Amino acid sequence: MVTKAATLLCLLLLTGALTFGQGEEFPQCVDVALETFVMAVEDCASYIYCNGEDSFRDSCPDQTYFDEKAQECAFDDAGFCLRGAATLNATEAETEASAPEEVLPTITAPAGAPGSNPSPASNPPASSSAPVSRPHCDASSDSFHPHPQRCEYYYQCLSGYLTIVRCPYNYGWDHPKQQCLPLSEVQCYSSLIYGF
Repeated sequence: MVTKAATLLCLLLLTGALTFGQGEEFPQCVDVALETFVMAVEDCASYIYCNGEDSFRDSCPDQTYFDEKAQECAFDDAGFCLRGAATLNATEAETEASAPEEVLPTITAPAGAPGSNPSPASNPPASSSAPVSRPHCDASSDSFHPHPQRCEYYYQCLSGYLTIVRCPYNYGWDHPKQQCLPLSEVQCYSSLIYGF
């Protein structure tokens, strides 16, 4: 009798451990391929990485949103996320049942080591007619790259993943020195290349 009780207790503990170890399931991931990103419908600055039991939710950096067309975190210069929040607040005040007019985008995960937690790369929306390409990150080395249009930003490649970084207030990314310097001293990439 004692062995049956011990066996039953072990089975219950094992079953509980297996269900406890499962990742969070997101309804947005149901009809999406593994290793893809989707926008969190209720927050335009958040995204969900869909990868079965390893799925997770995360947010874009400050002053960015998850852009459905670029399929990555993008600068919110045009107030996209603020407009979506204002639309949501106005609609909730009137009907308390609507959501912002947003479509679920998807992107494929960046190339990287299996089991790592990738996040979408950040890139500003293209505002000129010529597309701006972002740097390609090599997993074997880390590097810095200037932003082609905005002096206060630069790209950083870490372990094969592209991130975008903003220098402190009144600082810009000095391309030759590869560091943030006061705007009065900085040599911006755009001024070196385009003469701005």
